[in-house]
Amino acid sequence: MTSGIEYRSLSTAYKNDSSPMIHDDNMNEFDISEIQDFQNRSLVEIIFRQLEGMILSGKIQPGERINESKLSNLLGVSRAPIREALRLLASSGILEVRANRGMFVRDLQIDEVEGLYDIRAALDVLAGERAAERINHEHLQILNRWIKEMTACVEANDTDAYYRANIAFHAAIVEITGNANLLSIYEGVCKQMSLFRKISLSIPGHLRLSLQRHKKIVDAIKSKKSAKAASVMKNHTLGAKKALLRSIKTKKTSL
Repeated sequence: MTSGIEYRSLSTAYKNDSSPMIHDDNMNEFDISEIQDFQNRSLVEIIFRQLEGMILSGKIQPGERINESKLSNLLGVSRAPIREALRLLASSGILEVRANRGMFVRDLQIDEVEGLYDIRAALDVLAGERAAERINHEHLQILNRWIKEMTACVEANDTDAYYRANIAFHAAIVEITGNANLLSIYEGVCKQMSLFRKISLSIPGHLRLSLQRHKKIVDAIKSKKSAKAASVMKNHTLGAKKALLRSIKTKKTSL
């Protein structure tokens, strides 16, 4: 009823207008499936983003099964957008499919952890070189803002907030390079690393040590010396790798 009233009022309003009216028969040509597809894609993005956040924040742990049916009932949506969101998470390396068992949060093995850190170190070398070449006053302000944010997190002993600021700091360096492909690859690697990187930050005293290393990165990039920036970035990442592996091995021997 409401749409009919609106339609008549529009007809009255434009009665004296010379523009041609849209007739009901022409509305049959409208492709409703495209709107429905858009709605589904929007829903997939929301489910993807929220699940990704829960996994990367540690609310859903490595090795934990993602129950598709339970999610469908909880969210009150069909299983199709949930299935698509899970497929996207699997393609990003955060989830893994286990035959006849379903989707699980990826539980990385030590050799996979080492491999990801080595890739990250290589990307950091390139990011450090290019950032040192392109750094300007505005870029430096952005990096220093994140250093200030991380400093506040250290003082508050807030590991979760420090971790988020740390990720943003490194993303800002890659953005300075102006290389969109590098940023895309870097973010993909970092998302997989997020499944275990918070372990090293939880080591007593490591937050303060990490902050000092990040300050050295800013100084190296600020110097505009590409080789120096690349070396500091690489040593930072490989140092984090050693700290994490020590932590993992210590936990395993204590079990």
